[in-house]
Amino acid sequence: MMPRRLTLLAMALFAGWALSPVLRAQTAPAKTAGSQAEQEKWNNVPPRKSTYAGKKSDPAPRRDLSGIWDGATSAGNGLEDQGAPAMPEDGKPEHQIPFTPLGLEKFKLTKPSNGPRQSELGEINDPLYMCDPMGFPRIELFELRTIEIAQTANQVIYLNEYYGQWRIIWTDGRALPKDPDPRWNGYSVGKWEDDYTFVVQTVGMKEATWLDNVGRPHSDVLRVEERFHRVDHDNMELSMTIDDPKMYTKPWLALDKYPLRLQSPDFDMPEYLCAPSEMGDYNSQIGNRGGLSPSPNNK
Repeated sequence: MMPRRLTLLAMALFAGWALSPVLRAQTAPAKTAGSQAEQEKWNNVPPRKSTYAGKKSDPAPRRDLSGIWDGATSAGNGLEDQGAPAMPEDGKPEHQIPFTPLGLEKFKLTKPSNGPRQSELGEINDPLYMCDPMGFPRIELFELRTIEIAQTANQVIYLNEYYGQWRIIWTDGRALPKDPDPRWNGYSVGKWEDDYTFVVQTVGMKEATWLDNVGRPHSDVLRVEERFHRVDHDNMELSMTIDDPKMYTKPWLALDKYPLRLQSPDFDMPEYLCAPSEMGDYNSQIGNRGGLSPSPNNK
């Protein structure tokens, strides 16, 4: 996947091309109605919220999360969408993340590549700027886009289009590992609290990953609880609690009933991957122009 700033630039250039009837007429091949219909089956885009807002949905099926789900907000930025502050010193009590002294010290050392705490070129230490895997829970606390969930007798399989992330949530009754070898997405087990609420516990995430785009840190004892609540057939809510006594003085709610909307079963999720080769092309062609910052790998 191209860096976010390049993606936005590419979208702007494409939009300009699409809105130019003369250029389009000169360059675009003619398409029949049939070929256009076939093309629209690929790389789908979720419908706007205005197309379904206020419409009644059927009841939810029992103990079933399966389907293709999209973050039903305009930005899809997880934690940032829910009013979380860029810095804990913003003075608003409701925004105070309960850092321990060590947690606050670690937080001030993080230098994100974009977002509200974007750092200057040369200072950035954001793992995503190096095309490292995003890791969990950042895959849900930054750019929560379209996901697909499938269920088997012993697992819930979670596929996230952003950075090509996948997770296995075990439902066979096993306990979480006591001393896990760290993974990017950790180790997850889940169980049904009731017919419509699935609760997931995850441990064993690599300390090199961040919790979110703002740069909040975590330690080796991080434990994350997700609650997937199926509201009705078409709507689901995701809540997330962060528990890391080394970095935070108490557990805190990172997502509070974040809305997810069921998509059509023929919805085709596009790829959003970070490829070092494409990052190199970006840096050589655009990265040093117009104020855009190149990757620290390819200055």
